[in-house]
Amino acid sequence: MNAFEDGDDVVVDMVAYPDSHVIQDLYLSPLRAGKPVTVAGMLTRFRIALKDGAVDRTELASERLELPRINYAAVAGRSYRFVWGTGVQSAGGFFDSIVKIDVESGEIMRWYEPGYYPGEPVFVASPGSSIEDEGVILSVVLDPQIGRSFVLVLDASSLAERARAEVPHHIPFGFHGSYFARAAN
Repeated sequence: MNAFEDGDDVVVDMVAYPDSHVIQDLYLSPLRAGKPVTVAGMLTRFRIALKDGAVDRTELASERLELPRINYAAVAGRSYRFVWGTGVQSAGGFFDSIVKIDVESGEIMRWYEPGYYPGEPVFVASPGSSIEDEGVILSVVLDPQIGRSFVLVLDASSLAERARAEVPHHIPFGFHGSYFARAAN
């Protein structure tokens, strides 16, 4: 998710799992069979001492998440404060919430509506902002009851819903979407 230097250490933050079982859980046959999936790992910080190679591992929050995103334009490769990801609110469920974690204070916020399944949150900064979490979060959300999706727009700071744009069909889940303010023509 992010890595940066801190004095004589290199800090590497990622979503970590205790083993590789999540890979088998995401194969098509278990998914089709309705097998419960534990798809969310723990936001984990590895601090590597450059002097002696010692590694310290710390969980940054008690909340499980996956598909983490930060304000890459502002803080990639530097110390940061906020991360957004997909979470699991309901027991034994799939990604059903969007989570924001403050890695400094440990505060956790969540957007959750029962029966909806959001995809990866994509952070879009407010133009000209110097505040790390000023902007919006975009996510494609599936409503399986009606077989349609919508694009959800959340305030990145509070996770309050700003808008949703419904489409007349479902949009397949995708991973690792990006927003580019200046796309090449």
